[in-house]
Amino acid sequence: MIFQMIKKQYLQFLRNPVEIVLLIGMPIILITILGNALGNLIDGGEIDLTFKLAIIEHEDEEIQVENFLTELENGDLPDEIIAAFAAVTDSLAPVEMFKEVLRSEELNDMIIVEEAHAREMDAIKADDSYAAILEFPENFSADLLENILLDEKMNPEAIIHYKAGSEIAGNIVEQIVAMYQEEFTLGTFLGNNGIDPQQLQQNGAEITQEVSSVSPHEPLSAKAYYTIGMIVMNVLFMATTIAQYAFRERQSHIFNRMIIADFSRWVYFIGILLTALIFAWIQAILVFIFAYFAFDVTWPDLTAFLVITFFFTLAVGGLAVLLTAISFRSNSEQIISFFSGVVVTIFAFLGGSFFPSGTGSFLGKLGDYTPNGAAMSAYLSILRGESITDNADHLIFIACFAIGAIIIGVISYPKRGAAS
Repeated sequence: MIFQMIKKQYLQFLRNPVEIVLLIGMPIILITILGNALGNLIDGGEIDLTFKLAIIEHEDEEIQVENFLTELENGDLPDEIIAAFAAVTDSLAPVEMFKEVLRSEELNDMIIVEEAHAREMDAIKADDSYAAILEFPENFSADLLENILLDEKMNPEAIIHYKAGSEIAGNIVEQIVAMYQEEFTLGTFLGNNGIDPQQLQQNGAEITQEVSSVSPHEPLSAKAYYTIGMIVMNVLFMATTIAQYAFRERQSHIFNRMIIADFSRWVYFIGILLTALIFAWIQAILVFIFAYFAFDVTWPDLTAFLVITFFFTLAVGGLAVLLTAISFRSNSEQIISFFSGVVVTIFAFLGGSFFPSGTGSFLGKLGDYTPNGAAMSAYLSILRGESITDNADHLIFIACFAIGAIIIGVISYPKRGAAS
């Protein structure tokens, strides 16, 4: 009898080829798109961050320095101090020094620097080729020199503009400006206190550091990550598909004829469970086979992979039983649609199907309490070279989830003669 139920569901799938294409083709498409689009972020590869930066000075720095020295000469300071200040102002041209930093070998390949006049500001803002604008207001350099040399409470500020969609470029410029300000302030402090910067650099050079990975396991490729992420998400749709078929049988009175024939509810639910388990297993295996040939996603421990797949598809079968029972009891397909449209998306987000949630993070731990999240963690662990025993907690949770869903489904199943 159970075999006949599985055969019946198989024939229903054959009559709906679009359903088959969606269940198998959709994860393949998503793996390809996400793996290529976000591959560099996960693989740790290089990302093209080259952008164009416009530098605008509202007043020439050389003129500002000359005006600053003229004001010193007209002031009350002794000639010796004025001469000392005049000697150091040549090396205290903050804007020019910053331009040299941007044109350094380290940044030259990433930032294309172009200087512009203040009257070109509106045109540059309208030009989409510029990702960011660094604006130095009038008297910026002079105010900065007064702050450094005369200890005046001046606080000149450079202004950073960046286009919508160029937030990364704007953040990079902000970080460079902040680091330059720290270095400039440190250099001024050392000079004022008679400390030789070269001696400080020599002492710092004696400190060495080494960075190495503390993980003995193999790194994962983006294709491998999204293969697992999309499979554990899309296999959940098998539960909703089987539940929808079962509910339509109720609407077409096929289920009523089973009841009249004294068909046991246990037999019926075991048939639903095995049907969802087998078809979900086939769906997952087919996509994994595609990933093997297309993206070279290989499993170091094939037995562990098959065991995890069995446990996960068992949980999918339990979900199919639960959704079928609740839809029968409420005499509505809304719970199935809600699970398919909302709950699966939430499970996928928590489980890390779209983006790594981080091992040990709150979101990562929460995701492990979803069947797809626990299965994904187990799959990723096996791909990294860990053993099946290292994932016993994930497998136990998935098994408990499946058993709990089945029990709740059987309890929720409407009793014979009950109003629905």
